[in-house]
Amino acid sequence: MAGPHDADWRGGVSSLLGGARFQTYLAATTEPDEAIRLYSWNIEVSASLWGGFHLAEVCLRNAVNDRLADHFGSQAWWDITHLTDSDLAIVRSARRHLSLSRSGQFTPGHVVAELGFGFWIGLLGNRYHARLWEAATLDSAFPHYTGRRRDLHTALERLRKLRNRVAHHEPIFNRDLAYDHALLLSILGYLSSDVAHWYRTHSRFGSIILRRDAVVAGLNAPTF
Repeated sequence: MAGPHDADWRGGVSSLLGGARFQTYLAATTEPDEAIRLYSWNIEVSASLWGGFHLAEVCLRNAVNDRLADHFGSQAWWDITHLTDSDLAIVRSARRHLSLSRSGQFTPGHVVAELGFGFWIGLLGNRYHARLWEAATLDSAFPHYTGRRRDLHTALERLRKLRNRVAHHEPIFNRDLAYDHALLLSILGYLSSDVAHWYRTHSRFGSIILRRDAVVAGLNAPTF
């Protein structure tokens, strides 16, 4: 049951969240209290996806890095293969940052951890099909995947964009989140069936997605 001061704090919240961001929630509901509850659920469901993004990013970079290091016979494989100018710039930027933050004492492993999700996904793009996917057998980084590189790249790009929306606290309630979550599980499964099982058995996403209507209606309280 609503308390005597609920209207006061809700007014303060909606005021601080005001503008274009909160209008998205107001447009999807019938009144301001519902919009605040939808906003709360959006935080909740976003948080439930973060563990999956964590695993996808770490496992992807490790799998791709291990395959390329093995193929080129060097942990600093980026110095051997022919990366595009833009990707070389990303590597150089990572090394400059590490040189400053670690007083010049860093390893190829530190560089790997510094390179973002988009960099690793980019290595699966069209421009590297012959050079890495085929010649470097980069497909073997995904031992449980038998489809086309292009489709894998498209799926990872969709997840990267969703990850960025979550990281920047954007609305995701209006997406097909069940599809997104299934895609995330598939990517993890392509890399490792054990990792996919680990995520599946620990994820809160399934219960949270089912709570949406009850949370927005005020029947269940969101938790985040």
